[in-house]
Amino acid sequence: MRPILRLRSLAVITFVVATGCDSPSVPLRIDPYAFRIVGTDSLFRWPADRLPVRFHAEPVGAIPDYVRAAIALWENQFLYGEFRGELAGDSASADVIVTMSGGAPPEAALTDDPPINTCSGETSVPPLEDQSGSVRLSDKLRVTLRWFPHPEASAIANCLARVAAHEIGHTLGLFAADHAGTDVTDLMFSPPSVRRPSERDRVTVETLYHLPLDVLPFERAR
Repeated sequence: MRPILRLRSLAVITFVVATGCDSPSVPLRIDPYAFRIVGTDSLFRWPADRLPVRFHAEPVGAIPDYVRAAIALWENQFLYGEFRGELAGDSASADVIVTMSGGAPPEAALTDDPPINTCSGETSVPPLEDQSGSVRLSDKLRVTLRWFPHPEASAIANCLARVAAHEIGHTLGLFAADHAGTDVTDLMFSPPSVRRPSERDRVTVETLYHLPLDVLPFERAR
């Protein structure tokens, strides 16, 4: 869902080759979708010296489990560990804070049922600051999840798992406004209807993590 800039806030080419006997196959090009910071030409991603990124998930219901699973999903999109994350035990040491609005949601096992939009999410990007000639985020990234009543608890759980994975994608630096260039098969489409990154999601985040960054993370307290 849409990242909010407060400012407020959201080439790798993959070839798919089919096997054939009679003639060579034509490679399929998958273009990345937009990911730069809303309203700017600036690019943010986590540099190697800030890995693993620390995520603090509010200990409400299964939210820490959804965030842990989302981190793993995005880690698995990289071949060489360009992104790594971990859960942080306290918010003070975190780079990203995930909170739940509206109290604890009902808990249920995740299912493969068709998606129902019983929740939402929002990623807030702090203002940018010029510090000693470098542009930085002024604070932590913050994700807010919300859920809405529904007679099936599994529909809420499925939705929160999807949206948590989507919002964690934003915190990696996939900040484009209105999720430009995505389609319904991409995890970064809004609202997300899939639980895992697509091939286009993978190509996009790999592209992002092989470009020089313009915006650094906020400085951690020493």
